[in-house]
Amino acid sequence: MVYQSISKGNTNQQFCAFTFDDGPKKQSLEAWLEVLEQFSAPGTFFFTGEWIDQHPDKARMLIARGHELASHSYNHRRMSQISKEVFFEELKETELAYQEATGRPCPNFFRFPYLNYNEENLSWLSEWRYHSITGDDTKDWSGPPAQKIIENGTNFLDCGSILVLHSNDIAKETPKAVKELIQNAVKKDLNPVKVSELLEGMGISTEYRSWKVSIDVPQLDPIPPLEWTKIQSPEDIQKLAAETLGWGLDKIPSGYGAESQWIQQLSQPIKAQNTLENRELFAGLMKADEFWGYARFGINEEELVLLDFGFREAQADTLVYLLRWASKIAKELGSSRIIARQDMRRIHKMCQHN
Repeated sequence: MVYQSISKGNTNQQFCAFTFDDGPKKQSLEAWLEVLEQFSAPGTFFFTGEWIDQHPDKARMLIARGHELASHSYNHRRMSQISKEVFFEELKETELAYQEATGRPCPNFFRFPYLNYNEENLSWLSEWRYHSITGDDTKDWSGPPAQKIIENGTNFLDCGSILVLHSNDIAKETPKAVKELIQNAVKKDLNPVKVSELLEGMGISTEYRSWKVSIDVPQLDPIPPLEWTKIQSPEDIQKLAAETLGWGLDKIPSGYGAESQWIQQLSQPIKAQNTLENRELFAGLMKADEFWGYARFGINEEELVLLDFGFREAQADTLVYLLRWASKIAKELGSSRIIARQDMRRIHKMCQHN
């Protein structure tokens, strides 16, 4: 069987895609976003899992502003030079970083670092139902002047074209070049779209890969859990909302009307992966009459599902407190497993330690 990368969209549709690799560390990501948004053009950013782990707030911002984020491996390895085991570890670690940073599952399209791959790599990708996305290389990775990037990119602009650009510390001139490239695309009656939309025009639906950590409920717990307080009354919710606003959690609204929005979110049952919150299990960890943590659970057959949680302090011990409390609830309910999709890697590590 011959496996192929996707280098172009549907040539019968007047779409093109602006794509950006890597992830900047010293340069401002906003430089790329602002020029795209000036022309209402969405970008698709193939960033490394390492960058996502280091900049989860920017990963969320990128998506919130209408752009698209996808995998570019975790460590930016030359994928044709690594074993199959390491290959899948690169995919997995990026997916975990993506899900923990954004709260969303990772899309199943991917760009190889350096556009370096072989047919065996493509066959491995197909095992996880991934699509390899290449495109037309503008060679901005070498840091040329904006005019050279414009000349290179304009030559490729056509129906279905995928421009390979970069968003890193070398491609400093790329944002300036993108402004004129978008204008040139519009002159050719091309409409910039996300890669997922380009794929849809080819009859390919984007799938999303989600991870969870699944924990066997321990039969014996040598250390009794701290007692948590049920949160049920409107007064409890208002107190929790007021105190958690200062915790710096990304999920909490900010700005005008933040507290009322947060109260509303805490007052309504949440649902994830077809599991609805059991409001009877909503609880908070108290210290000196103040909230130091909260947890929201659902029940899915024999599984106790951790739908949402947060803590005033980020030390690993707070996860241990949560897991011990979850184990207590699970035993009382007769659940055999505890499921979590938030902070999965740290939870897994704490389970190994305890």
